[in-house]
Amino acid sequence: MRYWLLASLICLCSFLFLGTGMADAANSPCAPGVSSIWAPSAKDFLGTSTSKASNVYFTGGEGILTEVFYPTVDTVQNVDLQFLITDAAKTWGDEERKQKQHQITQVNKRSMVWQAVTTDDDNRWKITKKFFTDPDRPTVIQRVTFETLEAGKTVKDYNVYLLNNPAINNSGSGTPSNQSLACNITPSTGPDNSRTLSANGRNFLAASQPNSTASALGISLPWKSVNGVAMISNGFVGTTDGYTDLFGGSNDKTMNWQYDGAYQGNVAQMGWVDFSSNNASSISFDVVLGFGSSETDAMNAANATLTSDLGKSEIAYTQGWLTYTQGLKNQGGRADDQYYLAAMTLKTIQDKSNGAMIAGLGTPWGEGNGDANQGGYHLVWSRDLFKFASSLIAAGDTASANQAVDYLFNVQMQTTNSDNPYSRAGRFPQNTFVSGKIWWNGSQMDETAMPIILAWKLNRTDLWSKIKLAAEFLAHNGPYTGQERWEEMAGYSPSTIAAEIAGLVTAADLATKANDPEAAKYYLKIADGWRNNVANWTFTTNGSLGNKKYYVRLTDNKNPNDGDQLTFGNGGGKHDQRDVIDGGFLELVRMGTMSPNDWTILETIPEYDAILKQTLPDKGDAWFRYNFDGYGETNSGDVFNDKNSNQDHLTRGRLWPIFTAERGIYEIAKSGDGSIGKSYDQALKAFSSEAGFIPEQIWNQDASITGWKTTTPSNYQVGTATRSMRPLSWAMGEYINLVVAMNEGKGDAPNVVCQRYACDKAQTNVTFNVNASTNLGENIYLVGNSPLLSNWEPSSGIKLSSSNYPIWSVTVSLPASTAFEYKFVKLDSQGNTVWQSGQNHTFTTPSSGNTTLSDTFS
Repeated sequence: MRYWLLASLICLCSFLFLGTGMADAANSPCAPGVSSIWAPSAKDFLGTSTSKASNVYFTGGEGILTEVFYPTVDTVQNVDLQFLITDAAKTWGDEERKQKQHQITQVNKRSMVWQAVTTDDDNRWKITKKFFTDPDRPTVIQRVTFETLEAGKTVKDYNVYLLNNPAINNSGSGTPSNQSLACNITPSTGPDNSRTLSANGRNFLAASQPNSTASALGISLPWKSVNGVAMISNGFVGTTDGYTDLFGGSNDKTMNWQYDGAYQGNVAQMGWVDFSSNNASSISFDVVLGFGSSETDAMNAANATLTSDLGKSEIAYTQGWLTYTQGLKNQGGRADDQYYLAAMTLKTIQDKSNGAMIAGLGTPWGEGNGDANQGGYHLVWSRDLFKFASSLIAAGDTASANQAVDYLFNVQMQTTNSDNPYSRAGRFPQNTFVSGKIWWNGSQMDETAMPIILAWKLNRTDLWSKIKLAAEFLAHNGPYTGQERWEEMAGYSPSTIAAEIAGLVTAADLATKANDPEAAKYYLKIADGWRNNVANWTFTTNGSLGNKKYYVRLTDNKNPNDGDQLTFGNGGGKHDQRDVIDGGFLELVRMGTMSPNDWTILETIPEYDAILKQTLPDKGDAWFRYNFDGYGETNSGDVFNDKNSNQDHLTRGRLWPIFTAERGIYEIAKSGDGSIGKSYDQALKAFSSEAGFIPEQIWNQDASITGWKTTTPSNYQVGTATRSMRPLSWAMGEYINLVVAMNEGKGDAPNVVCQRYACDKAQTNVTFNVNASTNLGENIYLVGNSPLLSNWEPSSGIKLSSSNYPIWSVTVSLPASTAFEYKFVKLDSQGNTVWQSGQNHTFTTPSSGNTTLSDTFS
């Protein structure tokens, strides 16, 4: 837990009670210690075994082990595990993670075995560690080699300590019942507790929450013994922990304290590794962190791993991943190391108990967050899960995607109604833990639509009764959403509506297969109406940007031209809804609801690029989420938190690599040429970590984005990861999708949606004008013999603009060289309909260019 940041917070009790000699207290005083924080979220490595017997998931950064999750992928049990090093003469001391030289490599490019080499800044020592898990047990293994780099020195000339910070069940600070400096003598009923225990001839440092989960830390070498006492201790961070012992107060670099237990607080464990009188220049040993439902189970697991053949364990672990990657599609030879790393990363973040998949193995800006943020990104958003489960389908792993669909409909989706508006059959909550327990309970309609689309991709008609609940909820509650895809705003969002339309069309296809034709007909009618009017609701023609014509981020009332003032989340402030733009309109193409050459899409691209795009030298193109985004660090580099964003309006959203992938897929869909994706692929690689992990956000060039000054501090490099999340599961999935699009030369729109709305056909623009007199409350709609013209359903027709009354007008993109029939209808707010008299109008779109058709309503 970033001990080096906490030295200044040392509790006075450490000196009042302990003095400078060997402590003789059985248990540590000074509970609960300083507040717990999570590890940094920019991870350099992560992994798990492909075996279900090993339900433990690890992460690492700065050369050390960071959060470890067990028994599910959403539950943190350990925050960080590292070495402290001093010379035997105690004249200097180092913290492993603080060194500048950390070299991280994948031992095998088709496996999640990792090696970290940390070299002391003063070139006195080097630590090489290999990380993997035991395929047969819930244990994390570190195979360690400590080397001397000073001439004439041997390992006995150094003191090496192992420092560990447990955080049992997503809680680092515990729940102390007594905040005073009293010494708790016996284990309590609350977390977190740490104590020294012996089993099978070994001393373990065990941490636990009583009657729940426990961890046990053990090593293959003995612990150092001084005067017959094993030098292992349990304390509280910032007060009685091992870091404070060595480097706090008098900074004597000496282990003075030895406590058998520390109860109810932010506990830390330390042990002095015994190199004995070894005269070699290097020494190798193993460190194992085991888990179980009790201290005994955890120790037994750790001991069993320590006494097994770890070489064979590594081979078995590696073979599991080799088997997995061999089953993936090679995308015509375009699948590279980063493609396989992305697929393995997505498989790593899938829970082995029920198929849930989380957004990321960590907490964004973890060093600025504590126990109040127990969810972080290790939660299940159905939108995110759809994104990367779809990526796994594209990569050839349908088994994992099917497990994810089962989770969505059998665990996460709500299946009963209540008086609570946030509890409705067919609704998916904003996010949940793996168990289905709700964390945030917002209503985001794309999160109801996307599970349907995912089920359709896998032809899961066996789930029809539950899919129908979701489709009914969607049909009766859309297109309005309580939150759009950035989870901050309510209203009518192009990205959300795109997903809703695709959700209903795919639901209709599943309904037909399940012999439910009336449901299919109903869903298609609603989908057509939303599709045909999404531009009316979200495309402004009098905006303040560019040529004034573009999709806005969202509207609050289906009128994109009225200039309503909206308060934007994360400290974005209050703005005219026409002044805020994002890339959500591209989802209309991605979901197959519009052609990439639809005139409204083409009109929006220039404004989108002019406001939100940056071309980073020697890297490539990247985009901001939207102007006035506050989800990121401050301009001075401070981490994101609610105080900075919502109260002081200090934080700034940065560039998101996922938009580079999204744009590449769009350009391929538009051109039919997969080679166009090459520059976007190269940019994603340039934004990635050395190992290939794609971050959530990267640092931007200094800019004033519609007056929103966004600068990068001088100590950070433009185009590298911010301290948000790395890797972001969504981003890793989009890399796969881009590679697939490059191979196939097309986008990834659901074909049943694309076929209905001719998204893959050449387009021509047709302007319909009709002279029509109307009464108050009446509007004119265009209907015709295609879903693009409502299939003659007035409620699904395209509303015309009356800005030049009595001439009503609308311009739509239609497939070229295609014959159509159409008419106009008057429709009032009560649904009363008056049809244009006479025969249906007929016309054929030209092969290219624009056409205008003029009529009179009679």
